[in-house]
Amino acid sequence: MTATISRARLRVLFAFFAVASLVLSARLAYWQTIGRSELLGQATEQVRSDLVLAAHRGVIRDRGGAILATTVELRSLYAIPGRVADRGATAAALAPILGERPDVLRAALESGAEWLYLRRRLPEETANRIAALRMEGLGFEKEPKRLYPNGMIGAQVLGFVNDDGLGQYGVEGRYDDMLRGMPGRLVVERDPANRELALGLRTGVNAKDGQEVVLTLDLAIQTAVERELAAAMQREQAASGSVVVLDPRDGAVRALASSPTYDPSRVGAATNEALRDRAISWTYEPGSTMKAITIAAALDKGVVTPKTSYNDVGYAVIGGRVLSNALGKVYGPTTVAQVLERSQNAGAVFVASKLGAPDLRSYLEAFGFGAPTGVDLAAETTGRVRPLAEWYPVDLGTVSFGQGLSITPLQLAAAYAAIANGGTLFRPYVVASRRDADGEHRTAPAAVRRVISPQTSATLRTMLTATVDQGIANAAALRGYSVAGKTGTAQIPSDDGSYVDDAYISSFAGFVPAEDPQLVVVVVLERPQSKLLGTLPAMAAFKGIATDALRYARVQPDRP
Repeated sequence: MTATISRARLRVLFAFFAVASLVLSARLAYWQTIGRSELLGQATEQVRSDLVLAAHRGVIRDRGGAILATTVELRSLYAIPGRVADRGATAAALAPILGERPDVLRAALESGAEWLYLRRRLPEETANRIAALRMEGLGFEKEPKRLYPNGMIGAQVLGFVNDDGLGQYGVEGRYDDMLRGMPGRLVVERDPANRELALGLRTGVNAKDGQEVVLTLDLAIQTAVERELAAAMQREQAASGSVVVLDPRDGAVRALASSPTYDPSRVGAATNEALRDRAISWTYEPGSTMKAITIAAALDKGVVTPKTSYNDVGYAVIGGRVLSNALGKVYGPTTVAQVLERSQNAGAVFVASKLGAPDLRSYLEAFGFGAPTGVDLAAETTGRVRPLAEWYPVDLGTVSFGQGLSITPLQLAAAYAAIANGGTLFRPYVVASRRDADGEHRTAPAAVRRVISPQTSATLRTMLTATVDQGIANAAALRGYSVAGKTGTAQIPSDDGSYVDDAYISSFAGFVPAEDPQLVVVVVLERPQSKLLGTLPAMAAFKGIATDALRYARVQPDRP
């Protein structure tokens, strides 16, 4: 019996095939017209590879061209654990070369990772020893390594670069975008075996290397600063220390150092305190170095002269409080010039009383205290000078000799630079110039404001010179050169609002030659073991720094 298909079923089959043919035709038409670019893009992506071209990080130099930071390519060791035949033997062979325990390396190989770094940026000798083993599953990848040829010299100013290539702290952090440059991009076509096609498409954007940066730092002066600071720290077993060297003529930072410090090639071993640049991010009560500022303000306002006198009885009463000279000394008839030479607290109160609290507060602000200096380094703090509305009557006296306010070493150096240069406060700066493909871009010195008149500056320079020649700062005197400066001994505030017993911050701020100042040097030591005599090691450090700096700069002696 012959089977028959109904007409209705045939119609259904015909309609199905007709619709399927139309759908396929429409889909084919779509990919040949509207979807053609998308299909070509997907196909192209299967034979193209997109590579990132790393930019070369810019070199950092000192003002004379010496390299302070540069970049080299080093090999990093990686492992593909799935291709390591004997993980125990591999770990045992690598351990003595890498200075690591075999069980630590084996645990890394057995961690389940498909790919991992075993050690990054190896010394060349170490990489060669591992390469000679020819071990399956291990390989090398080149990575940039930031090198600091002078070791720890200038670490606080320079900062460092982390494993991700990002600048941290100091110049490396503050100018990271400029130093890092812009990565490029390369697109190439490859065959199914992942080999680059000789005649294939090859397009890309070149990497833009980072800018070369030249600092105002002088490597010779920086080296002397770090040597003298380290020696003072060791002799005094001090808790911390800072040194700032400025060119008073334009605010250029010639050296900047803090202790504790760190090795930028071994940042992992550094403590948080070592990473902190205390010259700009630590505050302290300045003590008697502030007397020069108080007297400068009073001279500038015309309320006293160097010969203005009063009778010193060993103390002053202000706001119902008794403020005494150091060790309770009584000096009798005293001039303002002698107040500075002998560092008399009662004398500073006498001068401040002539000036008045509003004017003293105004001059402190003009000299830059209580505000950032604007130095081109990261993490600068401001210190604190309380608003006038918060002053008690006694504050006029305590502030006059450096208690009841907080400053940074750099702020003090900038203020003394204004005294040295004729009365102009400059913004301190570290980067002298930048060089890129468009040429050199120099930093213009920035005068912030005139603080005191040239006449006041000249008078105070003479008074500070006498303070070194025949006064309390005599230990800072240099053979053949005039020196102007002032010592400071400050108590350390405690958490309960009083002061720590028998612990001090000792400092010296000065400039040389006093007649034609080339350098301002500020030395600060926290908790020196010499305690009240801690200004002596501060002045000794100043002498060592100034002697080397003047000799290196070939500054001619101005005294027989």
